[in-house]
Amino acid sequence: MKLHHLALALTLGMTSVGFSAHALAQAAAAPAEPPMPVTSEEWVRYLSDFTRNADMLTDPRKTVAAVNQITEPAFLGAAIAGMFDPNLYSASMASAMDPKAYANYARLMDPSVSNTWLATLMDPRFLEAVTVTLTDPGKLMRWVMAPLDPKVLSGAMSLMDPNTYAKAGAQAANPNIAAPVLIPLNPNWYGNWAGTAMAPQTYGPTYGNWMAAPMQVPAFPTFPMYMPAAPVAPVR
Repeated sequence: MKLHHLALALTLGMTSVGFSAHALAQAAAAPAEPPMPVTSEEWVRYLSDFTRNADMLTDPRKTVAAVNQITEPAFLGAAIAGMFDPNLYSASMASAMDPKAYANYARLMDPSVSNTWLATLMDPRFLEAVTVTLTDPGKLMRWVMAPLDPKVLSGAMSLMDPNTYAKAGAQAANPNIAAPVLIPLNPNWYGNWAGTAMAPQTYGPTYGNWMAAPMQVPAFPTFPMYMPAAPVAPVR
């Protein structure tokens, strides 16, 4: 266990070498990001939210935290329960239609993210932390005892309950389920998506700064034009 905590501490302490000083200053001036989920139920809602779920891929530290949580048996029970939650389904569909979903994934294309991951994958501390997380004896023991966990057991039993599927089929008449499907019928929705795609803050620091910089069109060079004088006929 000491090795497990040490590896995680080393991973959480890694610095992101791919970001420039300007990008770090811009991130410090940006508003505080929402905290990462803690419980299994919060992780299920986080992963189903298309306006936030790609954030864990921009930071290796968040990726290690996600791997640690989704490999827990408690997450399996929460995920099974979330599969048949109509409110979670409608919220997930609405987040996929939100223009913020584009910004959520557009940040992954920034070169600073690629540089950070390139440096991280070459760091043995990161690979050690992931390995120790997946081979933690406590985690393996919790999986052995998972059939006795009430949350996991109730979720598995709900899959064999006919009433579960009957309730899921009845949700077709739920207006909250149909609402996300009708979002593209709103003309303003397309304008919001276009505005998000053209906003510099939608992208990472590299592309965002490039788009925010004023464009200067160079002046077209001018050349002196020599016009020979036309011959004038003598007056008689």
